Amino acid sequence: MGINPREVRRLLKRFGIQDLNLEEVSNVTKVIIYLGDGSTIEINKPVVARMRIQGLSIYQVQASDSDVKVVKPQSTLPQPRPSLIIQQPQKQATQTLAAETTKQYEPSEDDIKLVMEETGCTREEAIRALKETNGDIAEAIVKIQSQKGAK
Repeated sequence: MGINPREVRRLLKRFGIQDLNLEEVSNVTKVIIYLGDGSTIEINKPVVARMRIQGLSIYQVQASDSDVKVVKPQSTLPQPRPSLIIQQPQKQATQTLAAETTKQYEPSEDDIKLVMEETGCTREEAIRALKETNGDIAEAIVKIQSQKGAK
């Protein structure tokens, strides 16, 4: 079926490898591995060994091919079909989105103070810049500094 963990230990000892922390995990009757696609690999009557190296545990699972079963997921739900998506013209959609986000965002007191400290602007200028940039502090600071430089 495979190599017994005790035999592995004896072989490694012959090659001068002493401290491998290899131990057999006893009384294991089944190992199940869950895959990302929903299927599983079921291993009956495995021989399991654990090796500890540098704070990690490595598990070795051995079994005969007849004891390994792959189970595919059962799909009871119909597969989703692509939907029809209708978009607004790009310019209008961007303007609408910008208007909505500007109305929804309210800057925090800390953000307002930070922008005021970095730029020396008034509270109202900081609030306006933060709302226009949807809370992007760096962009708000650059915006205010570029406006002051233009004056």
